Amino acid sequence: MKRLYFACALMLLSAAAFSASAPRAAAAPMAAPDLNTVVTNLQEASRQLSGLKATVSHQKTNTQLGIREPLQIGDLLFNKNPRRLRINYSKPQVKTVAVIGDEAILIEPSLNQAFVSTTSKVAAKTSTTNLLTILTSGAKIQQNFNATFNGEETFNGQAVTKITLTPKTAAGYNRIEVWVSHQNWLPVRQIIFGRTEYTEIKLTNINLMKAIPEASFKVDYSKYKVVRG
Repeated sequence: MKRLYFACALMLLSAAAFSASAPRAAAAPMAAPDLNTVVTNLQEASRQLSGLKATVSHQKTNTQLGIREPLQIGDLLFNKNPRRLRINYSKPQVKTVAVIGDEAILIEPSLNQAFVSTTSKVAAKTSTTNLLTILTSGAKIQQNFNATFNGEETFNGQAVTKITLTPKTAAGYNRIEVWVSHQNWLPVRQIIFGRTEYTEIKLTNINLMKAIPEASFKVDYSKYKVVRG
């Protein structure tokens, strides 16, 4: 379960790297984008982001065993520079995940425990987290994936384009389906398919903003039993 929380946190760092500032007013109606347009806008949008707040939800399903883990819901804070991430989970249990530099922290009050590691260690143990390094620009998408354009859909009341990314080399997952918002060019929904399971991540209530104060990301785990790994 710890790996799932950290994997989703690092996936969200990758996804947020694509987001843009608020859309400009009086823009001309946009024609339906093709694959090259989507990739170009992802790359360009990443240059404009400072910070964001959003509601995040994610859920893992084991298709082989027919088991769906509980839906995880929390409030997300993200800064691009320096890169910071914090998720305050409210469901199904109160937990806090923070990624500050290379430090990755999971606080579980119900267990009176704080698990402290590094993003590099987590990435080595969690197959999906290598996306943290490969999903950072449109160019790297083309270098590392075969991308397929799946057309336009609607998600949470907004127009999105769906693309499917299949890794060109062996990876710990088979493919990633990504829904990219036309409002901010942020991947608002992702499904990562493994051999026997898939994980779905959604971002809603997105508020793109200036950099969030550093104090908002700090966590105090001194009163908990610390487990390092």
